[in-house]
Amino acid sequence: MKTKWDCLFALFELKEAKLSAIAKKAGTSNSSARQKLVSLMKDSLISEEKETYRPTKNPNSWNAFNIMKFCRAKGINYNLFLNEEFAKILETGLGKNEATLEDFKGSPQTTRKYLAHLSRLNLLFVISKKPLKVKFINDPVFSEVLAFFKIPEKPQKESKTPPQEYREIEALLKKFKREKTNPGLSAMEEEQKIEFTSASTQLEGNTFTLEESKELLLHDIIPPDKKLKEANEVKNYYAAVNYLFNHLDEPLSIDYVLDLHRIVVFNLGVKEGVRNSQVSIRGNPFYKVSPFPEIFPKLDSLCKKINEFLKEKRTAGETIEFATYAHNEFQHIHPFEDGNSRVTRLLWNYVLMRNGFPLINIYSNAREEYISLTKLARQRDDKRLNAFLAKIIQNNLYKIMRAPG
Repeated sequence: MKTKWDCLFALFELKEAKLSAIAKKAGTSNSSARQKLVSLMKDSLISEEKETYRPTKNPNSWNAFNIMKFCRAKGINYNLFLNEEFAKILETGLGKNEATLEDFKGSPQTTRKYLAHLSRLNLLFVISKKPLKVKFINDPVFSEVLAFFKIPEKPQKESKTPPQEYREIEALLKKFKREKTNPGLSAMEEEQKIEFTSASTQLEGNTFTLEESKELLLHDIIPPDKKLKEANEVKNYYAAVNYLFNHLDEPLSIDYVLDLHRIVVFNLGVKEGVRNSQVSIRGNPFYKVSPFPEIFPKLDSLCKKINEFLKEKRTAGETIEFATYAHNEFQHIHPFEDGNSRVTRLLWNYVLMRNGFPLINIYSNAREEYISLTKLARQRDDKRLNAFLAKIIQNNLYKIMRAPG
């Protein structure tokens, strides 16, 4: 059954249109579309003049557009997000560091349904199921939803200090190491590889969804609306992840890094190997990358530092901070013409996994914050990036170690 939001989205795509065109685009009858358009006009989301409809410049109209655009890009039904009951759940969940079922007003059954949906979308993590305890991810789309329903955002409780976060990560990591041989966790490894492949390529603009990536990697099925180049990006990255797993015990070297890059860019029309010219980061003239003569010495130095660091047993905090340094250092060396960030995330995980961490995923819904702290940062700030990555690691561990039931 079509909703008024389907008619609104049709109008957003058409920019302005007559009733019949909107009804056709939305897949409904003229009479049904007319009723929905009347409702949207009452909400001041659209206007009508001489039988032509167009979106208004009302801020709520833009909120709705941004919500719909986000949902369509993620393959989510936007009717879920454009729902006041859902907004009330967000209001409660975002106002707490961790939320239990008792914190939410309304039907527990409905709340569970929404929380389960958000969990599948990686927009919250289930910390425990008995009792149910969840942790919401701060995503910009949530602000759009709250603004649309005129719900003021509650400031979150002050975040924990890094030492406390590290202790919590350390405890989760110990639990992970104890249960690593559990058949259920072992079976998750392949799923983690596919999720990591999907999210990491999405961070670079690839449009394959997680489900499409699964179909491609498990059954070699390419959706008819996708380009072969995007399919190759996903296949290549999955191969590079497997290379990382198969060579995890080997010390890092320039040849190791070049092998990863060669696999990542294979058959993509990208120059393999170290660049021999100066490059810049599109959209960020402030980002400093190494001149060509400095690339090999800096790469060699970074590999040696990583190998030296891995010789001794480290705490979770030490490992995370060093992995952040390695991440930022490699990106600023920027040794390749293309594929630098994809290789960066592999090397970041190399440091973490050598110290007992599972494969850590930076989900695409964290893209804006991640990019703002890396390629679009006006200046290097390892501390801010570390705070972000520590949260990412903590959320990954929550997801992996959530209680069964």
